[in-house]
Amino acid sequence: MKKFIRIIALVMALLTMSGMFAACANTQGSEETTDGAGAAETQAPVVETTAEETLYAPDDLKEKYDFNETVTIFMWSDYTMMEFYAEETGDVIDDAIFNRNVSVETRLGVEFEYVEEKGASSNYTTWIQKAENDWQSDNVYDIYAGYSRSAPLMALKGMNANLLEHEAFSVEKPWWPEALTTECTISDKLYFCSGDISTNLLWMMIGTFYNKDLYAQYFGGEKSPMDMVEDNEWTMEKFFSMVQDIYTDDGNMKKDENDTFGYVLYETNADAFQTSAGIISIERDPEKGLRISEDWNSQRCADACALLGNFLASEGVLYNNKTSIRDIFYEERALFITDRLFIVAGKDKQETGKIEFSYGLVPQPKFTTDQEVFLTNVGHPFTMYAVNSQSKKLEAAVTSLEAIGSANHRTVTPAVFEVAMKVRYTDDPQTSGMYDRLREGISFDIGRLYASTFQNGTANLFRTTALSGNPSGLLSNIKKNVKVIEKGIGTIMEFYGK
Repeated sequence: MKKFIRIIALVMALLTMSGMFAACANTQGSEETTDGAGAAETQAPVVETTAEETLYAPDDLKEKYDFNETVTIFMWSDYTMMEFYAEETGDVIDDAIFNRNVSVETRLGVEFEYVEEKGASSNYTTWIQKAENDWQSDNVYDIYAGYSRSAPLMALKGMNANLLEHEAFSVEKPWWPEALTTECTISDKLYFCSGDISTNLLWMMIGTFYNKDLYAQYFGGEKSPMDMVEDNEWTMEKFFSMVQDIYTDDGNMKKDENDTFGYVLYETNADAFQTSAGIISIERDPEKGLRISEDWNSQRCADACALLGNFLASEGVLYNNKTSIRDIFYEERALFITDRLFIVAGKDKQETGKIEFSYGLVPQPKFTTDQEVFLTNVGHPFTMYAVNSQSKKLEAAVTSLEAIGSANHRTVTPAVFEVAMKVRYTDDPQTSGMYDRLREGISFDIGRLYASTFQNGTANLFRTTALSGNPSGLLSNIKKNVKVIEKGIGTIMEFYGK
């Protein structure tokens, strides 16, 4: 009971702190920054309500289970931000994760045991192989929790249980975002999931950051990018024209990481411009199940790719595939960067490699203003969850997924999103509101989720063409890859059926 009371107190503290920030946002002329210690130590006043009466949706699980099982979670160890377990430290995120585990284990009568193995982008095939070895023999692992592109490949091997066959799993609940579950559900089968259950999904949302002081130096009293978003003027053409000529050489007469730029980019994040243009690579087909998207294989997509490629080749831009390129932005020698949201905090528990100045944040620019919303890409390093189809504790494992997702929705997500992102790491209400815009526009593409099945063409062909030196060649590159992609569609549909 003591642990449960502590969890309720945490929820109310999170909600109260969010409300306090909203009140600040309505006070003209007031700008206040809340640092990490302040966010973690803020005390909530006494309020006449309970957690169940908040806006956070309840689940449909029983109040108490007695599985009396150890649920083994095979997880990737090289994730970016805290997600699976934590100690009580007084930090709002650590404590939310710690209490989440205690509450779920107590509620279900289970104990979570973690088996860790490196499984990020350079290690995920080895990670899958270890999971498959277990699946073919002892079936020790009950839940798979790995790099986002792992679970789709495992599904095609038959390793994952169909979550929709289990009453405990409620796909319509808000902790399983519709944008993702819709993409992941094929022929009424859902073999993997993510959402509130993965803090890394939030941290891997991609936006464009800018240095407020540098922006004032370059553009004086002109409209800010955040105002352009509010006025639906934030487009690729507008953004590119602003920064493509901002460049200062350090004196060695060579364009390199020691110079000053209008824009820098870790090149993988160029994928976000395809998403922001409203273009997915694979779409639903009422007869075949899946097909190559007409938007992707279109002149509009080719034009967006060419526009991006020409921009990236301009003097004011530097990109490469080294994460050290972020240092240029951290050192205030770049006006803009497109990156994953974790750069506001730095990789988990590290003191360096993060934004430490006043920044603005905007969604990726639209390609054209007639697009309905600003769309948000999510970097691959978030956790996708699945349940071993041959687990000896299948019911306990599926119920654990639902209970963790539900608990995170009320405690961990508010700690990460409402407190850390929107209060601790921002210094004005408008920037805080941009986090909401990014989350509301989150978008997924089955071509990215099953990228390996399509030999990565659907995940990176837009990007690689833009960076190739021939950015006008997208349609011809798609044509070269059509047979491979159609074969991948066939592989997926052969497994799922129609």
